[in-house]
Amino acid sequence: MHLWRFLLPSALGFTARNAGHALIDKISGAPARTTQAAKFASLHAQPGDPEDVLRTLDRFAMEKRWLMSVGPEKGPLIEELAGRLPPEARVLELGAYCGYSSILIARALGPGSTVVSVEVNADAVSSARANVELAGLSGQITFLHGPSTDIISQLDGTFDLVFLDHWKDLYKTDLQLIEKRKLIRRGSIVVADNVGKIFSPDDYLDYVRNNGQYRSENRAGTIEYTSLPDAVEISQYNPQPDSVSR
Repeated sequence: MHLWRFLLPSALGFTARNAGHALIDKISGAPARTTQAAKFASLHAQPGDPEDVLRTLDRFAMEKRWLMSVGPEKGPLIEELAGRLPPEARVLELGAYCGYSSILIARALGPGSTVVSVEVNADAVSSARANVELAGLSGQITFLHGPSTDIISQLDGTFDLVFLDHWKDLYKTDLQLIEKRKLIRRGSIVVADNVGKIFSPDDYLDYVRNNGQYRSENRAGTIEYTSLPDAVEISQYNPQPDSVSR
């Protein structure tokens, strides 16, 4: 990732503010940011109302502490993709964080869908579960705690949508493992968040654009809750007969 880009003049205000909040939390012994967000949601969101839980998490991200959730800008994109999927779609998410995108996806797809979300951070898993329970969506969303590569190796069945939003250097290797495990089929959609120039997962982008197994499109956007440029890559899996991952 080109994290030095966070030091460019256009990003400096965001970087300084976020670093300052992180320092304050460390000195004060505050809990993990995801834990803070879940607590805020429990105090201010309407139980059983997914949309209000998302709005409340947005409030926390804009008024209290920045969150690396999907954020409201990408909501319409998720709804658009939901329209391409069957009513009982099965979704695999890599990177749960505070459960925001799980709630967003499950709400957009409707009650017949299921979401399996993988997260390596224990605090994030606890916070995501709390937010999903608050939203009334625990019956649709399952969280699995552990490294993504280990969890992928234990999964069965196929997924209609894969949402990549974890460590960017794992995007390509985890997708290749997903292919090897036959967890996606022809027509499955793979969405990779944060593929703009700041993060630059170039190996992943080269793979989905040029290996002949995907039809990809790139959507410009911004990093969550900022005006910093970013992008999302949407790739539909269309493997050739007997194709083998590189």
